[in-house]
Amino acid sequence: MNRNWVLVSILIVLFLSAMEATIVTTAMKSIVDDLKGMELMNMTFSVYLLITAVTTPIYGKLADLYGRKRVLMIAIAIFLLGSVLCGAAATMQQLVLFRAVQALGAGAIFPVTMTIIGDIYTPEEQTRLQGIFSSVWALSSIVGPLIGGLIVEFADWRWIFLLNLPLGLAALLLLSFAYREMFQPAGRSIDWLGAVSFLASISSLLIVLLFGGASGFLSPVHLLLAALFVLFGIVFIAVERRVSEPFMPLDLFRNRVILIPNLFSFLAYAFPIATTVYFPLWLQTLKHQSPIVSGFAVAIATVGWPLGATAAGKLMKRVPPKRVAVLGAGLLGFSGLMLSTITTATPVPVFFVLMLLAGFGLGLCRTVLMILMQNAVENRQRGIAMSTSALMNTLGQTVFIAVFGVVFNASASASEIADPAHGIHVVFVCVAVVTVLAFLVSLWLPGISNRDLFGDGKDAAVQKNT
Repeated sequence: MNRNWVLVSILIVLFLSAMEATIVTTAMKSIVDDLKGMELMNMTFSVYLLITAVTTPIYGKLADLYGRKRVLMIAIAIFLLGSVLCGAAATMQQLVLFRAVQALGAGAIFPVTMTIIGDIYTPEEQTRLQGIFSSVWALSSIVGPLIGGLIVEFADWRWIFLLNLPLGLAALLLLSFAYREMFQPAGRSIDWLGAVSFLASISSLLIVLLFGGASGFLSPVHLLLAALFVLFGIVFIAVERRVSEPFMPLDLFRNRVILIPNLFSFLAYAFPIATTVYFPLWLQTLKHQSPIVSGFAVAIATVGWPLGATAAGKLMKRVPPKRVAVLGAGLLGFSGLMLSTITTATPVPVFFVLMLLAGFGLGLCRTVLMILMQNAVENRQRGIAMSTSALMNTLGQTVFIAVFGVVFNASASASEIADPAHGIHVVFVCVAVVTVLAFLVSLWLPGISNRDLFGDGKDAAVQKNT
């Protein structure tokens, strides 16, 4: 097995998956002008997010049961098929449907690639690679809108989807020839009742969160979906406690090296999603800055992330992982507190510093938590463990964007003087509270020594924290 070429293929698919979130946004106006159907515009994003989120744990479990290589290659093929279909869409209805196909493949990319990294690299090697992965995400956030703008300006918008094909095929070929997975099926089967009940429960929750703001969270349809979320959640827990081979082993969350990173991710992603939505509004509406300035303020966090990830890789060799994670969480919490103090008189450079500091803190702590999770479970559970991290990231963003939307609308409409400044300020105060909670959660992370993580190998970390 050639690990270098496997890594290149993983970086390619991670780049394509991450870029998909930004490149489509830039081209959406041209897409709507061509296909019509403005009322379906948000559906192209919501459907992609929903299906990616709910399929992530399923792919993680399939990778544990049937092998990482097979599952990832099938998922990449589905993603490329969806990309080609999106490029050929003749109506907005078709585009929404084909985005669902694309998302059906995209749901596997993060959890399975991170599982492969945990399989073929040692913990010490993983610390060096995290900076590269973070750089790929940062690069995609910056390059995606640029490429999308250039394509729309000088070519047809359909190329934003068709561009995935040559790169994706190259990644498939590299995986096919370079990755020699030593996987032996263990004769286990997937817990379909647990998987279906989980899928139904999480889907119901996400639909309410994604669409409740437009039609009302207390509408009969959304109340019914909320009830289904609770009902299927109860069924899921009951099934997982009984079956011998659960879809998502509940015992997994007794391991604090799995539980704490997931709780932290859920809370921590409140900061990036809130600033992505409300920073541009604050800067453009209240500070009278151009969209370029507000866009730069948001993008600068993606610069801090790989810097933090690289620093984490170096620090983890000298100090215990928990201290590095707590330091990063502390920087994020401090950024959230400072965010709550800004006013219309705050100089614009302060915004840049806050975003850079928050990005650095997230890169610092997320890198540590990711490496700990990759090495906190046995090989047969690594896929589902990594998929829980991806799911909590998505759930955190979805829950908090819904909550902040309600907070903003209620606060802005209640203020007759500082509208919308008051609404945004209240949102920023909420962000401060959530990031401080995230910091407190990080303090519960078990203390794992460098010897356990890098010296005696993976089993030492597992045995100490299960």
